[in-house]
Amino acid sequence: MSENASFQPSREHEWLNGMVGTWDVECAYFTIPGEEPIEIEGREVAEIMGPFWLLGRFEADMMGTPLAGQSVTGYDPVKKLFIGTWKDNFTPFHYTYEGTLSEDEKTLVLEGENYDPTRQCMSIYRNRTEYLHDSERIMALSVDVDGSEVPILEYRYKRK
Repeated sequence: MSENASFQPSREHEWLNGMVGTWDVECAYFTIPGEEPIEIEGREVAEIMGPFWLLGRFEADMMGTPLAGQSVTGYDPVKKLFIGTWKDNFTPFHYTYEGTLSEDEKTLVLEGENYDPTRQCMSIYRNRTEYLHDSERIMALSVDVDGSEVPILEYRYKRK
């Protein structure tokens, strides 16, 4: 490929532009199985870097401790998969995911083998986001434990 070659955004890259904006987030963290989740409020600011990458900056107050996280989501035209990463100030781990968008463009499912600090081993994480409409989405994160999906958190996003 020559130095002057340029890549054009795909339909999938353009779809990511719909997530740009500021979002209020209702967060539920499932810390103890069978008990009520810890509920807090957060905020995400999402912007596009060039035409290819959606950058999300998340902030919340986790019972007196600031929580900050960063996501990067894009589309790999060679793999034909959405790809994503997550990191935050609570763990030293860089989580990676890849997956697909449903044909109706309402559900994005990303999976990745990442470190599970609770069980202290590598596990399959599943990030499932339902796009209810342009101003609301729900993201649920779970981890595979012995063949069962165990919920970790649920975020309900509403565009400001």
